[in-house]
Amino acid sequence: MNAGRKLISIVIPAWNEEAVIPELGRRLAAVMDAQPRYDFEAIIVDNGSWDRSFELLSALHERDPRFKTVRLSRNFTADGGVAAGLRYATGDCAVLMDADLQDPPECIGQFIEKWEQGHDVVYGVIRSREGVSGLRRLGNKMFYKLLNTLTNVGGTSLPQNVTAFRLMDRKVYEVLNRMAETNRFTRGLCVWCGFSQVGVEFDRADRFAGETKAPLLDIIKEAIDGIFSFSFIPLKLVTVLGLVLSSFSFLFLAWQLISTVFMGSSAEGYLTIICTILLMFGFLFLVLGVIGEYLARIFDEVKARPLYVVKDTLGFSEDFSQALTRRLPIHGNNP
Repeated sequence: MNAGRKLISIVIPAWNEEAVIPELGRRLAAVMDAQPRYDFEAIIVDNGSWDRSFELLSALHERDPRFKTVRLSRNFTADGGVAAGLRYATGDCAVLMDADLQDPPECIGQFIEKWEQGHDVVYGVIRSREGVSGLRRLGNKMFYKLLNTLTNVGGTSLPQNVTAFRLMDRKVYEVLNRMAETNRFTRGLCVWCGFSQVGVEFDRADRFAGETKAPLLDIIKEAIDGIFSFSFIPLKLVTVLGLVLSSFSFLFLAWQLISTVFMGSSAEGYLTIICTILLMFGFLFLVLGVIGEYLARIFDEVKARPLYVVKDTLGFSEDFSQALTRRLPIHGNNP
């Protein structure tokens, strides 16, 4: 590496991506070769793959030493893979992207231009999507609307259609490295950090090959994590609903007493009583569910387990890896 050039780290979590890795390596190499003013390292995190991903990554490293690999002991979800990759990054900035090539590596040049203009975070904004149903688009729109309504991420809104594909200056990703949160919503954490941020639009293609690693249930989980990680409004809504239902129950009881004492009516309506009881029990379990979501997150944080466990690495010096391991506190973040 040239001591006078800036280093750009590209961090890519990958899980069972043997069908994509050769093309990913080819396109990334072309992007890196097209930017001769910079040095690059591509850190691909093998997130517990059981296919030939690590074998292909090893061959890729042999052909091009700019490609490095951090191999995790098992799958630690995409957030764990991102955390591991950022922890091993040494660049003046770091680019996060997925391995499926839905995020076009060719946009990295535009990200670098915005970064050189003084922006600390350059995030990708989806202009159009290929192979996505209208229902999925509607769900995505509702997710951002709900998230921005219920949360206050650093006093600002999460941009519509923003993706995890982004460039972060070193001072930004070092802040993320120091965060010890177990349930991480990376896009929200980047906004929370502040700094100067700008978006770059791009057209998202369908994945290059293989099967999606983000089924509907995972997307719903990510939405829930985003809401519960940055908002106390669900708890406040439970309080408001409790007050409303309590007031309604009190007024209903007062009306029954007045009808019985002053109008001579007898309290009737077993169906009404049963429906009221069911309503109250349903509300009670809703309350317990919301509180349980927060308690589960507290439980995860209290256990203080590491975000990831590294099995081995490729492309990093032994001294660097050992020094990094010795410096890791229990959460796997910067000291």
